[in-house]
Amino acid sequence: MVDPLGPGRDLSCFVLPEIGRLVETGEPQEPYSLLDPNGLPVAPVASFFAELQAATRPATTIRSYGMDLLRWFRPVNCTMS
Repeated sequence: MVDPLGPGRDLSCFVLPEIGRLVETGEPQEPYSLLDPNGLPVAPVASFFAELQAATRPATTIRSYGMDLLRWFRPVNCTMS
């Protein structure tokens, strides 16, 4: 569970695929999943989303974080082309 007074998350090892998509699963226990180009869930993101669920964050928050993760990476790709 996320502890606001505990140590922060080390994001230096957090790796995202260059191409991916956020999908709505229709499952209340896992409302959204971030998929890699092969259609497989990105494990670190799935773990992060599970922690958000455990901390009783709404599905809209999980969707927002998922979209932010995708946006964070895509502008870098645009400048590299």
